Amino acid sequence: MLQAVLWDMDGLMFDTERIGQAGWQAAARELGIHIPPEVVAAMRGTGTDACRRLFNRSIPGNYYDKAHALRLQYAADWVQRHGVPVKPGLRPLLDGLRDRGIPSVLATSTARATALAYLEQAGVTKLFAAMVFGPEVALPKPAPDIFLAAAAVVHAAPGRCLVLEDSPNGLRAARAAGCRAIVVPDLTPAPPAALHLWDGCVSTLYDVIPWLEQRGFFSAE
Repeated sequence: MLQAVLWDMDGLMFDTERIGQAGWQAAARELGIHIPPEVVAAMRGTGTDACRRLFNRSIPGNYYDKAHALRLQYAADWVQRHGVPVKPGLRPLLDGLRDRGIPSVLATSTARATALAYLEQAGVTKLFAAMVFGPEVALPKPAPDIFLAAAAVVHAAPGRCLVLEDSPNGLRAARAAGCRAIVVPDLTPAPPAALHLWDGCVSTLYDVIPWLEQRGFFSAE
């Protein structure tokens, strides 16, 4: 039986990757630079230091910190105006796992203050047994640190945890941690099955519990 479900946040729980993508485009316009879409895609799901290295290696001028600050401000302004955009099926899946006695643990690369604000807006904070934030672990995704920490905080074995992710970086981290993984693709398509980065691929969060039920994940062992 599953001991815990470990949740990514941006692009999985909340439709914030599109806001972030628009924020990078707004930053590029203000700074007069070009940020290639493939650079934005490569930064999804990893930490700030890794993003800075990738960005500055790809775009001359060491603009990352200025561009990142503009992107964050764009996202904050958007959410303040419109509210955090919740992905379909979030609350039913959290409720369904809780009802089955399986703890949900947040494992997001996003900073604590921003993530907590999103959770409060969505009204789902109390449905998480614990939370781990990327800036608070040694290495970001695709390293396994955040998922190992998330499993440990609820005393779960990584091999009996399921990770829910939308990004290749997050899926690599899940595999490196020894967890099973379901990918719910967002802006980035699911990696090819031949790469063995995921156990299941579903369209929405509504599809997760049926996928698990069909494969006996809720059966006692």
